[in-house]
Amino acid sequence: MGTVTRINRDDIINGKAGKRQGKPKGAVIHNDYGAMTPEQYVDWLVRRKNAGQLGLGFAQYYVNKTTVLRADNTGNKAWHTANNEGNAWYLGYEVVQSYYGIISDKEFIKNEDMTLRQVAEDFHYYGLKPNRDTIKLHKQFSSTSCPHRSWELHGKSTNAVKDYFINKVARYMSLGKTVENMLAKEGVSAPVATVPNTVTPQPDGKTVKVGKQATHWETGKVIPKFVIGQVYDVLASKPVTKSKSKKAYLIGKGKVATGWILEQDVDGFKTAGGGNTNKATPATKPVITGTTTETQSIAGVQMFLNRWFYGGLTVDNLAGSATYKALIKALQTELNNQFNAGLVVDGYWGAKTKAACVTVRKGASGNLSRLIQAALICKGYNVGKFNGVFSDDLYNAVIRFQKAKGLSADGIVGKDTFEALFK
Repeated sequence: MGTVTRINRDDIINGKAGKRQGKPKGAVIHNDYGAMTPEQYVDWLVRRKNAGQLGLGFAQYYVNKTTVLRADNTGNKAWHTANNEGNAWYLGYEVVQSYYGIISDKEFIKNEDMTLRQVAEDFHYYGLKPNRDTIKLHKQFSSTSCPHRSWELHGKSTNAVKDYFINKVARYMSLGKTVENMLAKEGVSAPVATVPNTVTPQPDGKTVKVGKQATHWETGKVIPKFVIGQVYDVLASKPVTKSKSKKAYLIGKGKVATGWILEQDVDGFKTAGGGNTNKATPATKPVITGTTTETQSIAGVQMFLNRWFYGGLTVDNLAGSATYKALIKALQTELNNQFNAGLVVDGYWGAKTKAACVTVRKGASGNLSRLIQAALICKGYNVGKFNGVFSDDLYNAVIRFQKAKGLSADGIVGKDTFEALFK
């Protein structure tokens, strides 16, 4: 009784965000919007570290119902809220496998409960009490739907969801000082890992395009508009009993799942004869194969804006007005989140947006550097890697751009260079 798998990998992050000067103020609860287990997050974080992409974000913990991954010492900061206060003074806890259709609500709550037990253990360690000041939601720090699934399950308001978490953490704290103590007092062992949905792995390289007719996931939730018309990898499939569909696909990018889609909503379903998408390859093949949010291309920029800033763009590899507007909105969002700029996020360049821009130079990393890369990519410049690191390649691209625009060619992105890039 009372066992849980612990993975302590402080060596992955190794204090990348800096040491906190004092004990944390509390916890921020996240839902990861994905399908990976804590074990899979180990590999994912190592790959991100090796690629120099930790600036894109990480939390201290990744937790499901059987496993607690600690990716860095809790005495260090983490880049998990897109907000200086949240990153420096609050511990980040990711409830994993949170995307709809990956696991049932019942299984998700088990993941959530184990996460809250870990919060309770850390609150004991740091002498914190669970209340509305110490337990926060990601969306309180930045413009995001996170924790999206907890939000839907526990009241759909900030205080309702927080109060649910507060009551759970207080209960767990009353049972013991460690997760193991709490589980033992409850009289249960950590659940055995199970596969909640029967899935059939698909051949490598199989893709589908989400058709314009698609409106709802297989689970009944509304499909976001930016998903419609996009090409996704097929991660798994399962049989279903619907009037038009006998199969559903788990679609995503790489190992990160997006959701379960019915075969009737695959582009080319009618061409395939209806009722079985295996009868023919979907009518529209991806124009740009292998594109991810890290690909140095306009399509990669569009996917990045869609995923991280809800850009709603068609991924067509064309730098049109909608893409530039989404870039400006993303910049305005980052300036608000990181520097409390107080900008209206409207996608229009103006004097206030220019005045809010800060100086970014070689050696920086994070979303501002990545948005600079994105703007240069859209203007046809080679920035090396689209990864949020202000490297020599980005420095040289900035100088080339500044020379072309008649600006002081110093490789430093200040207000005038920001304006030339984004206006």
